[in-house]
Amino acid sequence: MKRYFIEVAYNGADFGGFQIQANQQTIQGALENAMNILFREPISLTGASRTDAGVHALQNFLHFDTDIPITSKHIYNLNSLLPNSIVVNNIYAVPNEAHSRFDAVKRSYIYKIHSKKSPFLDGRSWFYPFPLDIKALQYAADTLLNHTNFESFSKKNSTVNTFECSITKAKWEQEGEILTFSIDSNRFLRGMIRGLVGTMLHCGRGQLNTTDFIAIIESKNEQNVDFSTPAHGLYLSEINYPDYFQKIG
Repeated sequence: MKRYFIEVAYNGADFGGFQIQANQQTIQGALENAMNILFREPISLTGASRTDAGVHALQNFLHFDTDIPITSKHIYNLNSLLPNSIVVNNIYAVPNEAHSRFDAVKRSYIYKIHSKKSPFLDGRSWFYPFPLDIKALQYAADTLLNHTNFESFSKKNSTVNTFECSITKAKWEQEGEILTFSIDSNRFLRGMIRGLVGTMLHCGRGQLNTTDFIAIIESKNEQNVDFSTPAHGLYLSEINYPDYFQKIG
């Protein structure tokens, strides 16, 4: 059998998350269903990042094994079977030992906020009509690069072996009415980005200062974190791998 990576993007609004689960429409479930119909054999997919219900992705990956020769035509055929909220952008031939989850060397997310009501951003950005100090937001974000333990920003009952994350970018940018937070790391914890955004917004509103924010990081206590940030503003934007991709077609 040969191994392939499949690159997808999706609007997560209509899905109960990425990973297959009982009685829920999921990204992985929709993809496996389309592939089973197309290839007429069971296809098992392994995902790179398990986004939560309502979270979007500009880029995510899964891998699968098959003896069927994969061509660029399969991309077109899969997209004709998938709902409009999911698109297959590419399929890559990879070494048989390649793993979409464990081989990822960097993951990138963005969170979008808009300050004026807009029907065109509804469900794709968080409407947050409060004045914010962008410098205070960035001061808080800068401190993230000085820490590696983010237990405070991991939702309760998360089953992980370590709370260590190596953040290499944390940046707030304002463009018109859209405020975007961008973050890169080797890995993320469950609820981590939404917790970071929600808590930093308290800094932007003057309710916390940078010293308070650092104290929350170092407390290793999720009860100090604001996880109320809605899912629809969050996007998995990019996943980086070693250079072993060979594009199909």
